[in-house]
Formats: sequence, C-alpha cells, structure tokens
Amino acid sequence: MLGVLLFGAVHTYVYTFVFIGVLFASVLLLKANLKKDFISGNYQYRFLQTSLNPLFFTYLGFIILQSIPIPEVILNFASPEALVVGKMSQPASSLAASDTTLNNRFSLAPYFYPVRQSIIRWVVYWLIFWGLTQTLNFRKRIDPVIFVILVLGCFEVLYGLAETYSGSDRIWWFQKQFYRDDVTGTYINRNHFAGYMEMGLLLAAAFAAGLSEKSKKKRINFGKEKGIISKIPDFLSSDQLYTKKFLVLFAGAVMGVGLVFSASRGGMIAAVGAMFLMGALLLLKERHRRKGVILLALFVLTSIYAYQIGVDYPLERFRSFFVSYESRIRYAQKTLEMAADYRLAGVGLGNFQHAYPKYQSAHDINAGIHYAHNDWAQFTAEAGIIGLFLLLIAIIFYLYRTFKLWRKRRDPYALCIGAAPFAVIGAMAIHSYSDFNLHIPANFLLLAVIIAVGYSALHRERRFKTERMLFRYHVFSLDIKGVILLLVFFGLILWTGFWTVRHFAAEAYCNTMPNSTLNRDQNPTLEEIQKAIRWDPYNAAYRYKLALKLIRFRNAESGKGSGIKRMQALGYQVQNGNDFQMQIIAALEKAVRLNPLNAEYHLRAGWQYTYLWKKPDYKRRWLPAADISMERAAYFAGESRPHLHVELGNYWVMRSKSMDPADAGWEPAWIKACWHYKKAQQIEKGRSRKEMVNRIKNYIRNYYPDEYFVGQALISNS
Repeated sequence: MLGVLLFGAVHTYVYTFVFIGVLFASVLLLKANLKKDFISGNYQYRFLQTSLNPLFFTYLGFIILQSIPIPEVILNFASPEALVVGKMSQPASSLAASDTTLNNRFSLAPYFYPVRQSIIRWVVYWLIFWGLTQTLNFRKRIDPVIFVILVLGCFEVLYGLAETYSGSDRIWWFQKQFYRDDVTGTYINRNHFAGYMEMGLLLAAAFAAGLSEKSKKKRINFGKEKGIISKIPDFLSSDQLYTKKFLVLFAGAVMGVGLVFSASRGGMIAAVGAMFLMGALLLLKERHRRKGVILLALFVLTSIYAYQIGVDYPLERFRSFFVSYESRIRYAQKTLEMAADYRLAGVGLGNFQHAYPKYQSAHDINAGIHYAHNDWAQFTAEAGIIGLFLLLIAIIFYLYRTFKLWRKRRDPYALCIGAAPFAVIGAMAIHSYSDFNLHIPANFLLLAVIIAVGYSALHRERRFKTERMLFRYHVFSLDIKGVILLLVFFGLILWTGFWTVRHFAAEAYCNTMPNSTLNRDQNPTLEEIQKAIRWDPYNAAYRYKLALKLIRFRNAESGKGSGIKRMQALGYQVQNGNDFQMQIIAALEKAVRLNPLNAEYHLRAGWQYTYLWKKPDYKRRWLPAADISMERAAYFAGESRPHLHVELGNYWVMRSKSMDPADAGWEPAWIKACWHYKKAQQIEKGRSRKEMVNRIKNYIRNYYPDEYFVGQALISNS
C-alpha cells in the first residue's frame, strides 16, 4: 500500500522502506519455517516448492553472472562489444604510459551498479511472492488481501478524479508537471496508474466470478458477541455473498472508469486482451461458462459510468494513436540495435539508460531516455538472447505447471481466483509492448501479490468444510549441508538489506536518482559527496559529481590557496596545484572505471589531462591520454547530443594547433574536428543551431584566423 500511495514507489525513500519491510517479514518467515522433527528430535527447514522457483534461481544466477569479471578470451566470444567497452574503462593515462599491470578481466555488464540494484529488486519481488504464498494458506487470509487491493484501487480512482477535475492537479504535496488532463491517482505517470487499474480490474472480475458458493446458514455464536473488527474476516470469507458480489463488481467498475480516464491506450488494449483471455479460460470449464456474464456486466457498468462522466478526451487519444506511437517505435528500433551489439548476454540488467545514448536517434535531441517504452525490446538489450530464452522457458514452465493444476480443479473459488495470474501476466505482457510498468516497483510488487493470491487459491482444497493446502516443501535436516543452504538463503536476504540501506544512505547525502517529489538539492557539498561515496562506492555518478565539485574549487579559488586548505581539511594529500589536478583526474578515472558507457565522463577526463601541461611527461603520457579519452567519448557520443560533438571538435582544433601542419598527426586531428562540427550542425535545429555555429566560428578563429579554416568546419554559411 505504501508504495502505491507514494507515487508508485519510484523514489528511493519510498522503495527503500517497502523493500526493508519485505526483507524483515522474510526473515521472520525464515524462522517460522524452522521446525523440530518430533521423531528424530532434529531441526529441519521447510522450503516451499513453487513453479516460479526455477525462474527466480535461474535469473538470479544469470544476473550474478553478468556482473562477474571473466577472462578476456571467454568475454570476446560471449560479448565482443562488452570487451571493447570493458577495455575503455581502463585509465587512459595508464594506457598511454604502457602500464603492464592493466586488468584483463571484464564483466558482461560494463556498469555493475545498476546490475546490483536489479539483483536487489529481483530478490525482493520474489520474496514477496514466496512469503505471501505460504502466508495465504486459508481463504480467510486470501480474501482480505484481495479486498485491500480493490479498496486501494477505488481510492486511487476517486482521488485521481477529484484532483484532475477539480483543477488541483496535485499528488499529495507534489504539483503535477505532466498528464494534467489525465487521471493518475497517486502515480506520476498515467500509464503506471493504468497498470494498477488493469490488474485490479482483472482481479475484481476473477473474484466476482469465484463468489458462487451458496450462502451458509447463520452460525450460532454461543460465546461472547464479536466486535466490529473481529467480524471483518467473517464478512470477507463466504458469508454475505450477494453483498460482496455487488461490492466487488462496483470496485471493478470504478477501476474500469479509472482505466478509461487515465487515457492510457496501452492499458485499455491490455485490459481488453486479458479479459478475453480470462473469458477463454472459463469457457474451457462447462460449469463456469455462464460466468462470462459477470465479465460482460463489468464492461457494461464501466461503460455506463464512463459515458456519464464523458469519454471524449480518452477517445481523442486513440485518434492520435499512430502519431504518438512513432516515437516509441523509434525507441524500440534503436534498442534492438543495442541488442544486436550485445547479442548473446546483453548489456546488463539496468544498464539500458547508460548504454542507450550511443544509439539514440537525432530526432530525440538532448532527451534523457531512461526506458525504451517497450519492456520486451529493453529486456532483450539488457539480457540478450540467452536471457530472453531463459525468461520465456521459465515463464512457459510456470504457466504449463499452473495450467495443469487449474484444469484439475473443480472448486469455483480456486478456478476463478487461480485464473487471475494468467490474466494479469497476459495484461502486463501486452502493456509492456508500449510501456515500462514492470520497472515501477509498486506495480511489480502488485503483480507478485496477485500471482501469490492466485497460486494460493489454486492450491487450496476444501473437503468436508475443512481447508488444506496442496503445497509441496523441500525438507532438509540442519546438518552441515542444510546449515550451509540455510546460511546462503539468509545471507542473500542480509546482503539485499545491507545494500538497500547503504544505497538509501548514499542517496540521502547526494541525490543521483530521479526524485521530483522531494525537490532534492542537485548541488551537494563536497563533504556530502564524500559521505555518499563511502556509503556506496559503486555509483559512478558520485565520483563524477566529486570531480565537478573539485573543478569548481580549482576555478573559483585557484590563487587564493583556500581551495587547497579546504581539501587538506577533508583528508586529501594536496600540496600544490598539480596535486589538486591529480585529485580531479583520479575522480574522473574512477567514474570511467565504474561506468565506461558515459561519453561525458570520457570527455571531461580528456580535457582535464590537458591541464597537466607543466609536467615533464605531458607529451609522452598526458596528451596521448587526452587523445584516447576523446576517441572514447566519440565512440559513445551518438547522434542526439550536439554539445558533445562541439566539445570534441573544439578539442581536436586545439590538438591540431599543438602540431606543425607538416606533422603526420595534423591532418587527422583537423579532419576529426571538422567531422564533429558538421555532425553537431546536422543534429541541432532552429535558432540554437545558429548560435552554435557562431560559437564554433569564434572558437576556430582563436586558433586559425584564416576564414578558410572556418569554412572547412561548417556545412554552410548559415
């Protein structure tokens, strides 16, 4: 609930508390599964067998494999592009000095930090499924969970409608910047709100269809009269059947209205497709075919409510479907180009936003694209053919095993609630073609909860007014082997919690993750950046911010001496300007080592090497290092960031001026400068292009006053 109510848990301060709660509950469940065998007197541990276990463990192993350094020969076979990028992570200054101690092992994922965050999320998502599946072992526990999901969904719709149509356009304290005409509930993005609505709508349909048991006779209570709180589980179990059906259908209709007024075309298409899938499943059961009427009633109620409110705007969104879809198709095509470079094993889970700028289209100039808006394409790029194959095989295994059990069941409750996971997985599969719902923690957690609810309901068996669960457990004694397995499982939970807390603490000092709702300071102090690095040394952005802060100190306080004194007070071994500059270079080289995919890091490092012109080995080491860094920056620059190409052009103009025109290196340097300038002009448009051309002219004239050289670097005289 907390994740949904607080912006879909997309921000660090929200998902940290949600994750810690899941991990703490998992430790308690781990302890509860320790049982003493009364025959042998030894302790045993029960580990629940589910058809999703292979998916979890297979993918956990695959993600870990992506982050482990492997020999160069193996990496060259598995992912030649990863080897190329890995080599670019080595310090350019060491390469220029022919340092023989350079690393020859690199990982499949060039940047470890987002892969680690993906492991954390993957563990938490599986733990909530694994824990709830065991906890929801009675119908009186399953029904309240469904009830909470439906009530929360209704609140989201009513809150969203009130905020949108009252003109407030707020989400709690946060003023909406986008989607101001759309209902988004407490989500920032309408498509993610629609993801909750489609899952809630499908769950409501399944729950309503499952409420077909005859009302039981009123039980005689010989004890003390129950209070209101104690009556809630009874109300949510099998009594009050018709009242419950009405409330569930009403909740489904409200969420259907919310889905329509989210104006999410992908969400509406996904809900229709998934509802059809659920209806097709019920058609396979002769005794339950009439339950299609419930699905129809849900659609009718939704349509009536939507019509009364007015659906002109949502329908208008469909008229522009193909126009706005062009950009998403372009994102997907460019993402598949990335996937082709990292064909077998992918660029690493979570690395999309760092690798994508190299492939980004010039149509998306200067846009920060964090997701491909197509989870299938993005997953293929991040996991490769091997990862996609493993995912599909594991999901097919789960669906096959679950469907086999579903076909055997006769209980209406188990059949209908057990069909919900099929429907929500289908909905997410469809919606993921045009959006990134599964990158939103609240929605992935909701998906895991609904799958757990359906799995538990499907494994519930009722005989002679009693209930039992058809679960299977791996039971192993706590001998040496058993203790090791238990410690590994506990260690995984502990490791996940450890890095979740450290990530949160680091972000509290130096914000690098998107966090619009708290309006965090993007210019932390040097002390805060240092603390962030100590808490989480794997985030390259902290090192880059450290370098930028040191550069500001150098530029603003050089000659005063106060910058050096400030550095000394913070523990840096700095005696003079050269030492100061070496600290800047060290920070940038560490940023490049952690994340070699970022062109800005290479560009900045290249320029900073040129500040060491007073060193005796400048021409032998530091100037060649600058050349190497600029070549790397050009490799990752792509076609959507004109400022990068202008900077690269500036560097090669400066570099050419450092050589005699008769030198063999002069012409290549000048050709590179002209190429980058022309590329920048091809990308930039409108008034910004004219301003950029004037800056280029002025820069070249500082080195080459002859207008001939200026003309060579420009496409036209514009």
